[in-house]
Amino acid sequence: MVDAAIISAAPIDNNDALETHQQQQQQQPTPIAFLEHEGDSFEAFAAPPPSSFLIEFNLPPAGVNRHERLRMEETGEFQGFTANRHANVAMQHQNFQDFMSDQIKVDFAVRHEFFDLINGISIDLQGVSPHRLPQILEQIRDIPDVVKVSPLISMNQPKSLVHDVGILDSQAAAPQLSTAHEQTGVLSARNERNLTGKGIKVGVVDTGVDYTHDAFGSCYGGPDCKIQYGFDFVEPYRPGFQGGFDCVGHGTHVAGIIAGNSTKDHFLGVAPDVTLGVYRVFPCKGSSKDDVIIAALERAYSDGMDVVNLSLGGGSSWADTSLSKVAGSLANLGVVVVAAIGNDGELGIDEVSSPSINRDAISVTSFEGSGYLSNYFLVKGASETRIDFIDSVPKDLADVPLSLVIPAEDIEGCKPYRTSLDGVIAFIKRGTCSFVQKIKLAQDAGAIGCIFYNNVDGGLRPKVDDPSVHIFGHGISQSQGQLILDQFGPEKTSKVEGVFKNEMADQISTFSSWGLGPELEIKPDVGAPGGYIYSSIPVAKGSYSTMSGTSMATPFVAGTAALMLQADPTIDRREVLGRLQIYAKPGLYKDTNIADSVSRQGAGMVNVWDAIRGQSLVEPTRLALNDTDNTLSLYTLTVTNQYETAETFIISHVPAQSVLGFSPTGLPTEKVAYNESAASLVVDNEDVLHLEPGKTGTFTFHFDPPSDLDIQSHWIFSGYVKITPSDTSRPAMHVPYAGMHGSYSTVDILNLQENYPVVVGPTPEGQLMPITFGEEQPRSYTMVGRNIVTLLLKISNPMRNLQVYVMDATTHKVIGMVPVDGEYIGRTDNVKSKFFVVPWAGRMIDSDGDLVRLDNGDYSLVVVAPKPFSDNVGLSGGPHESWMSPIIRIKH
Repeated sequence: MVDAAIISAAPIDNNDALETHQQQQQQQPTPIAFLEHEGDSFEAFAAPPPSSFLIEFNLPPAGVNRHERLRMEETGEFQGFTANRHANVAMQHQNFQDFMSDQIKVDFAVRHEFFDLINGISIDLQGVSPHRLPQILEQIRDIPDVVKVSPLISMNQPKSLVHDVGILDSQAAAPQLSTAHEQTGVLSARNERNLTGKGIKVGVVDTGVDYTHDAFGSCYGGPDCKIQYGFDFVEPYRPGFQGGFDCVGHGTHVAGIIAGNSTKDHFLGVAPDVTLGVYRVFPCKGSSKDDVIIAALERAYSDGMDVVNLSLGGGSSWADTSLSKVAGSLANLGVVVVAAIGNDGELGIDEVSSPSINRDAISVTSFEGSGYLSNYFLVKGASETRIDFIDSVPKDLADVPLSLVIPAEDIEGCKPYRTSLDGVIAFIKRGTCSFVQKIKLAQDAGAIGCIFYNNVDGGLRPKVDDPSVHIFGHGISQSQGQLILDQFGPEKTSKVEGVFKNEMADQISTFSSWGLGPELEIKPDVGAPGGYIYSSIPVAKGSYSTMSGTSMATPFVAGTAALMLQADPTIDRREVLGRLQIYAKPGLYKDTNIADSVSRQGAGMVNVWDAIRGQSLVEPTRLALNDTDNTLSLYTLTVTNQYETAETFIISHVPAQSVLGFSPTGLPTEKVAYNESAASLVVDNEDVLHLEPGKTGTFTFHFDPPSDLDIQSHWIFSGYVKITPSDTSRPAMHVPYAGMHGSYSTVDILNLQENYPVVVGPTPEGQLMPITFGEEQPRSYTMVGRNIVTLLLKISNPMRNLQVYVMDATTHKVIGMVPVDGEYIGRTDNVKSKFFVVPWAGRMIDSDGDLVRLDNGDYSLVVVAPKPFSDNVGLSGGPHESWMSPIIRIKH
């Protein structure tokens, strides 16, 4: 319901800042960014209104904490207790369905009911016209038991980069797998304590698993089968494997990293003796709704999973979204939830995905592994040199000479070719235009493939996943590209596979998404090897493959969590994240001795062996300093000595690179700049702490931000507070911190600097055109059918709540609000075709909370977006940005 006080308190007169803003806007030309879209249909921008919703109710969910659950299971109380709580929740669900049928009288279908982690029900509304939808939603929100109504969110099928397919021989396996286990302390935990995850249950919420694979025992459900639990949420009635057979390959790869075990194939996962639960939530092609993921999390809880792996998610998000909250609820009930941060590293900062954004979920970033399997070229003239490249070589090109051609027109391959490339490979430098554009031009000229070499240090993973591309596009590093250029001749020879040292080893993968969170929360939490990871895939697809992605790093952490739980079954599950953080190893930024930013790597590379053997703890395990306006003058760390002997702890500072992800105007940039200037740690009491066994003590300190960095530019500074035991055989602890040098409230929320926002509507000929300022006669719209207008916004930084007001353009008074779901919006400015879309058919919520149809007349839309850390929205509220549209004339 609209807040009448906000509306009545927000008149707009000639002195109002919004009117001034409108006058400034009147001189702007037609938005250039939309010229290419003229003539497009509405479907190009405005998807149909949502028809699927999650309804949450006020009774608490039925789930209980793991310790209480175990106690009640021992006493025999659990089944009856759960049945009683489920019955109360089910009664609310039934009352809601009766109300929908009898009172609102609308057709709907129940998708899922939720009992344990959230009290809710997801529904599909059927046959509801767009103009009636807001009224129905208001009626649902007015039901006393209902606390929230949210549109379901589409979750894209998880993606990773597939490099090759095939089974490694025993000689090749060692550098590929053992190094990753060594990097994360898994090898030490296995050798020193024989930890293999035995007795621990791990749930894999993904695309399913190929249970016939030897790495999983080639069976399910039996006493000797690794997979004991599961459910197929995509095809629940399909006979066969109850966990859902993997037709994609992603879930099988993830499960293999966690638990694969094949002596025949020389393959061993992180925790090869865990019991798996498999929950298929994605179809062979396409996406799923977030309620399907929530249903899988509920099933994992009821099946008693100890750890749940979520190698899914993407785009910037908030911890308050439904899926993130449910993941947090699962964690609070004693299940370790591990989730990928996402693979959007090229989009800049603020790209933490859901559900990893939740504070209690372990958000995982990807480090590059030490060694990897790859195809390679033998370079003519340098017979000992192998040039590796990602992706699989076409079978008909293996072990044959390949001719490379440097484009004569443009070494970056961005111009059409004047000569034919029939039967040859284009050798192209990265830069200027997209990989898709480069490969399309080469394909049009007849090339059989492209090899792209980097224009900066490091490897290259080009994205050429365009359906119109039918030739291969491989990536190699800058140094490898130069080697080929130095030896350039008419032919190179292709080989099938080999093992290489990764020149980016121990660095953050370029694809890994950036933090921090939308309110400068520290995310990601930890990292693990995710670049060039060899693991299982469905037998029909080749049995094994090398892939890259945070999807691969996440199961490494899930496996390490299983080892920790096996080592200490009594550990508080919420302590797992803290231990993994403080005993992680911060990684260095490339070619420096300074740590990479916490906003990139979190606490650093996990080391499960140190997390198990380390017997001192520190609280808190991360320090979010917020920005200059909100940082504290003093911070305290509490250290507990759990060793059997007295210990002396020394506090010190590990500085990290500062990073800049904003332009001078306050908009996020795709390229993030680095600077070695770092904050200083100033200890305010003693820097040495002597503790007897079982005793605690504190360090107090404050941070001085890097003074030589411009405070107006929004640099993010970070580092680690290091706590080192005097006994050097005991591992040190690191507490990550991060803050913003400057005021976060001055960054741009709405992109007002690139001809956005814009309102578009159809011309009499049916073409989609922007409505511009200063038109002599405003265009008229009937607000019926497709003759409506659509507001397109670019959101530059995550926003807690957006509101759109309706202003009478004659009286300059705000008269109501557009019904719009504007809560917890992530960035949309980082992809050209991505918008926050508000279709408007001339209806508004008035000051009485009623949905009304506007009369004929002239109106403007007023967009209001709160600044970070501001809970207020509304024209008279706290710090915010606003924008007013050109005049929209309604003529029924």
